[in-house]
Amino acid sequence: MRPPPADWLLERGLNKTNTVAVHVGGCWTVRKSSRCIGVSQEQAVDALRQQVPACTHCRPDTALRVLD
Repeated sequence: MRPPPADWLLERGLNKTNTVAVHVGGCWTVRKSSRCIGVSQEQAVDALRQQVPACTHCRPDTALRVLD
């Protein structure tokens, strides 16, 4: 049995040291991606505040109420 999906995801780049996007846990664009890691809500908010782009499809910035 699989664990439940994370509520928030950080998508890493190819070199795995940079973060390229923040996603809502069920985002269809990264559903099968191995480059995403589950994070807490606080980590997702912190990433958005550090100018990591929000996914344009699932809009985690809106869900987290972190708008520019």
